[in-house]
Amino acid sequence: MRVIFKLSLSVLLSCVFATASAQTPTPTPTPSAAQHFTKGGLVFDYPNGWTMKDMSSEDAQEFGFSNNAADIQMRMFVHKGKVPADKLPAAKEAFIDPYVSQVEKQFVQMGATPTKSTDTSEIGGIKADGVLLSASLGGEPGAAKIYWAIVGQRVVVLTLFGPDRDIKKFAPAWDLLRSTIKIEEQKPAAAPSPKSSP
Repeated sequence: MRVIFKLSLSVLLSCVFATASAQTPTPTPTPSAAQHFTKGGLVFDYPNGWTMKDMSSEDAQEFGFSNNAADIQMRMFVHKGKVPADKLPAAKEAFIDPYVSQVEKQFVQMGATPTKSTDTSEIGGIKADGVLLSASLGGEPGAAKIYWAIVGQRVVVLTLFGPDRDIKKFAPAWDLLRSTIKIEEQKPAAAPSPKSSP
């Protein structure tokens, strides 16, 4: 059953997320059991032992996180444009709702019958709305948990996918990722000093 769920997980996530040219980030290790990432104003930590794949594009910073010992995968999507809080419903309609529908359809295409319910969490200390898609793949109960919030005027979407047993087992990895996300204000490049004429 474990192999079937792992295969289904790979198929689902490869179908759902558009692939972009992968970049190799250079995370800076921190003294704790985590790696620290900072780029383009986005800051977060993720656990040692996890592999991060950077699939960022011109429009968004996007990352996938996996661990050979875990059947779960974690995904992060951070839109690069600034979005005021009152525009979140429009952003949800434009790209979050279609993404949730796409994940749901993938479950159905793999022979599962997902049940959908609302859920909440926190992203970087900010209340996040979400959707819980529960299903059984290969006889193994599992879920896709999708959460979104505006953090530092940027839309952040997090996805946790895998069998229920591993979602519970690796909860500390998920909690570290979602709780450490921050958007830092980037300072504009300093204008060059005018040269004095002789």
